[in-house]
Amino acid sequence: MKAKKATRAKRRTTTSRLPERVPLPAATDGHKSSVAKVSHTLNVDLADRLERFAFFQRVSESAVIEYALNLFFEQSDDEAELGTQLRSEGLGRRRRT
Repeated sequence: MKAKKATRAKRRTTTSRLPERVPLPAATDGHKSSVAKVSHTLNVDLADRLERFAFFQRVSESAVIEYALNLFFEQSDDEAELGTQLRSEGLGRRRRT
């Protein structure tokens, strides 16, 4: 699995140069895609756990992240409340180093 981690690190490096949101090409029938590509940083341990979970459960990492985000946003329609909740857990803005 160490070879996989090296590949993963390389992939993160190359995708880090992409803009934060890159729209996927529109479908051939002229309709816009309902999917957006996003790129965010994750704690290495969390990213490894996500990768293992997705692999062994035979689901995509994107599906896990989308499910978790939907659960988070279902807690409240009040964005200020959600922001306060995150900050109270010590989670604020994070910059790449």
